[in-house]
Amino acid sequence: MRALLALLVVGSVAFALLVGRAEPTPDLSRGVDGIAAWLHRLTDECATVRRDEDFAEFAGPVRAKVYAPYIAEWGTCTKEPYERLGLLVLRPGLEQAWRTALAKGEVRGDPDLAFGDGFALTGSEGMEYLGLNRLECTPTACSLIPIKHH
Repeated sequence: MRALLALLVVGSVAFALLVGRAEPTPDLSRGVDGIAAWLHRLTDECATVRRDEDFAEFAGPVRAKVYAPYIAEWGTCTKEPYERLGLLVLRPGLEQAWRTALAKGEVRGDPDLAFGDGFALTGSEGMEYLGLNRLECTPTACSLIPIKHH
């Protein structure tokens, strides 16, 4: 009986993860509210969006310089383990801006964002369950790589 119960629990969790990954992408016509609603459907968190923060204070001066021109809208919400998870609606060009900053030595490594189609989140933990990607960059090229569970 315990083995059957354990299989049912594991199966339910696996099904929930598959259903979560199959969820449609956020409705970006609603901006960060669309991202928050999508996250809320998937995680039951991120119910309230805050918009009154300074982006440079939130992201830091270097990242703000690179990211800000390519952010159409942004806000934060609470989603464990993050007290302030950044929700970013993106404009085209962030990859090129990162490559340029990388070539100039202004940044190192890859952007610390989890990317969806036209949006990004500032977190890293748990993003593999949302079907998001990380961006790996060199000064000449960037590639979106699915975030895998470790």
